[in-house]
Amino acid sequence: MKNVLVISLVSLLAIACSRPSPYKEIMKDSMRTSISWRNDTTGIWESAGWWNSANLLTAVIRYSEVTNSDDLYPLIEDVYTKAKQYQIGTDSTGTPLYCRNFINDYYDDEAWWALAWIEAYKITKQKKYLDMAEVIFEDLTGGWSDECNGGIYWKKNPLHYKNSIANNLFSLTAARLYKTTHDKKYQDWFEKNVAWYMQTGMINTDIYQIEDGTNKDCLPNQNQHYTYNQGVAIAVLAEMYLLNKKQEYIDLAEQIAMATINKQLVTEEGILREMNPGIDKSNDGVQFKGIFIRHLGFLYQVTKNPAYKDFILKNAESIKENNYDPISKSFGHYWYGPFTEPNAAANSCALECIIEAYQLTK
Repeated sequence: MKNVLVISLVSLLAIACSRPSPYKEIMKDSMRTSISWRNDTTGIWESAGWWNSANLLTAVIRYSEVTNSDDLYPLIEDVYTKAKQYQIGTDSTGTPLYCRNFINDYYDDEAWWALAWIEAYKITKQKKYLDMAEVIFEDLTGGWSDECNGGIYWKKNPLHYKNSIANNLFSLTAARLYKTTHDKKYQDWFEKNVAWYMQTGMINTDIYQIEDGTNKDCLPNQNQHYTYNQGVAIAVLAEMYLLNKKQEYIDLAEQIAMATINKQLVTEEGILREMNPGIDKSNDGVQFKGIFIRHLGFLYQVTKNPAYKDFILKNAESIKENNYDPISKSFGHYWYGPFTEPNAAANSCALECIIEAYQLTK
């Protein structure tokens, strides 16, 4: 009888371990919906926008990674081929104006694309994607100046505004290019820009939140806290920890993460949101929460802090139960619900949380 009991327990354990993730089907349906909204002519998600499309592509790449599937590799290639020369308008004579090699007038836009192509290279091993990321990074370095003692600008033509998102994306791109190529020039840029950023005051250590940027006097503006700023910052700090093993960086990353998920940018029920609900539905802010979760997932990989796993799963469950439309098979703007309306960026934003939840439960 004892042997039978042992066999039965082993069988039950095998069944339990083989149960599919509760997020698998809804993730697949939402990804199909996302793909259906892409413009086959331009290669991007026109209804989401330019920089958002880099993040929608990143969700496709991450989906491919966690599902261990190459089914969407042709889509990645299609975006690369068609969008690397993207028409952004016409001049006064009607001559088309193009954004070439994913380079435009906004350094943060460019960095989103560079990071996407690094991830595309990692899963496909197509070197042209890595080459493109390096081309984009070279343009990013043109945003550096000695004003405010360093850092890159957010916008060019004319150069304007040194802020958190552009600089943390610049640092993160440098870190990941270094990890991928082992070219020391990327390490040098990474360490140089992080050292500058750490002394700007944009990390508000009174509340452990990232301020949006600097004023004309080079001092940080206050009380503009967005989820994506927190997310990219914790990824940068985690990468710096992985590079030099200095505990101060991972401690700071965790303080920012814990403040975000427990106090600053959550509902009373602990569901991620922006400070102003209107931001969740704005053209840019609609993408922010998914970016935070993506990088919180990375921080979890580094620290294995169960609080991050619990937060991701709690939010994924709220998205699944309160923010999903079975008719359009898509997610809406507010993760605590109710579903608002079909929107490519909102769907992708929530999908990023579902993808991370799937990775944690598969």
